[in-house]
Amino acid sequence: MSDDHIQMFADDARIEALSVYTDSLDELAQIFTEASVGDGALLDRRPAEDAWSVAEVLHHVADSELSMSVDLRRILGEHQPTLLDWDEQAYAEAMLYDVRPAADALAVILATRNLNVRLLASLSPEQWARTATDPNDGQVDVSAWVLSSAAHLKAHVLQARRSLIGMI
Repeated sequence: MSDDHIQMFADDARIEALSVYTDSLDELAQIFTEASVGDGALLDRRPAEDAWSVAEVLHHVADSELSMSVDLRRILGEHQPTLLDWDEQAYAEAMLYDVRPAADALAVILATRNLNVRLLASLSPEQWARTATDPNDGQVDVSAWVLSSAAHLKAHVLQARRSLIGMI
């Protein structure tokens, strides 16, 4: 697949945002690999009764990626949309995080980030300035969406690492 469609821009803030957006992916994949060694029991081990396992963290991040990707598309395609909030615990229970294969979740995360980074790289400065109302953060533009998405992934990479080593 050719990358000819990707707009090259000299705006360091956007380049930095894209870099931050993808920073934690390799570490997340490494955690999955480490947790999958042997019989894969580390994927499903919870460090505490009320804590998530590596697999559950991966499923949460995958659902978040899907939800936030829809948010990005709404920001780009609608006039100042109001984004929706969602109950992560309700999703964890309804989407059976504790029984589905973690590899599927990791595949969704990697594919979605790749798709989004290509979209983001092709946007004009005017598109990066488009806004929406977030229920938690108020008015956000595409750059704020990117940084929020990056921070969310980074926080859950740390959570997955802690789960892997049995730390609460």
